[in-house]
Amino acid sequence: MATKPKDEFPLNIIEPVLDKFQPPGGDFAPKGAWTHRYALYTIGQRSLGRVGVATVRREPAADGPVLHVDYRKFFPGRHWGVMSARLHCRPDALATPVRWRVASHIVRPDKRPLPHTDIEKTGTVDAQDIAIADGKATRRIARPAACTVNWALFDVVQRLPRKAFEPLHFTLLDHFDQAKANHMLAFRSTTDVLLGGKRVRTERWEALEKGRIRKTTWGREGDRPVRLHAYDHLGDGIVPEVYWVDDQGRLLFMVAGIEAWVWEGAK
Repeated sequence: MATKPKDEFPLNIIEPVLDKFQPPGGDFAPKGAWTHRYALYTIGQRSLGRVGVATVRREPAADGPVLHVDYRKFFPGRHWGVMSARLHCRPDALATPVRWRVASHIVRPDKRPLPHTDIEKTGTVDAQDIAIADGKATRRIARPAACTVNWALFDVVQRLPRKAFEPLHFTLLDHFDQAKANHMLAFRSTTDVLLGGKRVRTERWEALEKGRIRKTTWGREGDRPVRLHAYDHLGDGIVPEVYWVDDQGRLLFMVAGIEAWVWEGAK
């Protein structure tokens, strides 16, 4: 039996922004070329607010995929932060990083870069260690048995079995340069969730002994069941993350604490 988003934790956290959400259709090849766009929401005092957007593009290659990330987050005062990254990965289950380049800066309301906010870093992984350089110094981290980058998980979860499997254990290179050990990615559940509809208001008059009153109730219409497969990401130094992919493997939602990514479109 299909469930409503409000009854599926922690999907219920983003239930307010799923009104009229239209799940994508058609075939999808997780191991091929794709471009997905996501909106970032965060929980405020009373509601969810859209605070950013990210585009993740996968480019297949003979020696492993290349991931391109463009991430923009809105700051107070009409400023926003911009991060772009190019990540070369191994063709394995964790999209293990081989090398990457990441650059970020802050943009002013007039769309010009804010001075002295530019940061650029590169990373390489070899048999012994991980080297992270910023143009001034190089920091080395002993290479763990298995590792990946948080943005690579947008690719990883789309290729996972959509059933129970032996959990993946790894060290997370959070934001490309923070090594966090004891991480695990595991299958959570498969659930049919009602999506695609909208809230509708129904009004009716109720007769009283003297006069009548109008009563308003809220319901939904147009929803249809969509099979979603969920995965848990747990580990040191992060809040628990839950990823949901559709039956084709597309990553539609990710909820982590008070933040969530919601699929907005594809190329």
